[in-house]
Amino acid sequence: MSLALPALAVVAASHPQVQKASSGKVDRHYVYSPEMGDTITVDVWTPEGYSASAHRYPVIYMHDGQNLFDASTTWNGQAWEMDSVASLLIDKGEICAPVIVGVHSVASTRVGDLMPENVKDYVRGRGGKELQGFLTASKLRGNAYATFLVNTLRPEMNALYNLAESADSTFVMGSSMGGLMSVYAMSEYPEVFGAAACLSTHWVGTVDGDPTFADAMYEYLSDRLPRDGRHRLYLDRGTASLDSLYGPADRRMIDLARRLGYAGSRFESYVDSGAGHEERYWAARVARPLRFLLPR
Repeated sequence: MSLALPALAVVAASHPQVQKASSGKVDRHYVYSPEMGDTITVDVWTPEGYSASAHRYPVIYMHDGQNLFDASTTWNGQAWEMDSVASLLIDKGEICAPVIVGVHSVASTRVGDLMPENVKDYVRGRGGKELQGFLTASKLRGNAYATFLVNTLRPEMNALYNLAESADSTFVMGSSMGGLMSVYAMSEYPEVFGAAACLSTHWVGTVDGDPTFADAMYEYLSDRLPRDGRHRLYLDRGTASLDSLYGPADRRMIDLARRLGYAGSRFESYVDSGAGHEERYWAARVARPLRFLLPR
C-alpha cells in the first residue's frame, strides 16, 4: 500500500455539496490560493450565538474539511461531527466556543498537499523504491499548503469572522496525513499556530515496513518542534486497521515531545483501543482534543 490512503483519498469534487450543521452554522467559501495556484473550498462553522461584536473567538484550522460536519454529504456516510460534539461541550461549559475552519482536500492532490515537504531533506537518499518513487514523482505542495493557511486563508478569515489573532488562540488539527500536516504547520509557523492536535497521525509514510519516513519525521521534529514552553501538542491513535501500524513511531514521537519539554497541560496522548482509521472513530474521541485545545 502506498502513501495514498484509500479510506481518506475518496473525497468530494471541486464543488461538493454544502454541509449543514445540526447546531450552529456552516458557511461555504471559495478562496483562491496564489501559493497553490488553485481555488480551495473552505467550510466555516460558527457556534450557536456567534456574534461579530462579542469577544474574539479561538479558531481551529482543520484539514479534510469536507468530512467535518455532515455525514450525509460525505463519500462514506461518516463525519467528524464537529458541530454536534463542539456544541455539546460548549453547552456543558467544558470548552470555550471556537470557530472551525475546514479546508477541503482533493483526491488527486491530497497526499502531496498534506505532505510535510521539508521532511524529505531528512530522508537523505534512504528508503525503498516506494518512498523514493513517491518523493521524486509526486507533486509535493505541503509548503505551499501551509503557507496558504498562514498568508492567504488566515487573513481572509480574520477579516470575515470575529477571531482572536494570537497564536495562543489559533490551532491546527487533522487526522492521518492531516495529523502530519498539523504538527508540521505548527513547527513551520510557531508564531501563528499555538497548538496542534494530531489524530491517527500517519507517521509511517509508507506502510510496507520501511521505517525511513518515520525516522525522517522524528529527525525533523527533533530540530523544528517548538520548544518555547508555550506551544501545546495532542497526539492519539487507534489500534486497528492502518492505526495498528502507528504504535512504534507514535511512542517515539511521544518520548521526543516529552524530552523537548511538552508536559502537563501542554501535552496529551491517548490510545483508543480497537479504533480504526475512519471518521466515526475520530468523532467518537474528538471531544478529547477539543477539551485540550479549548479549556475553559
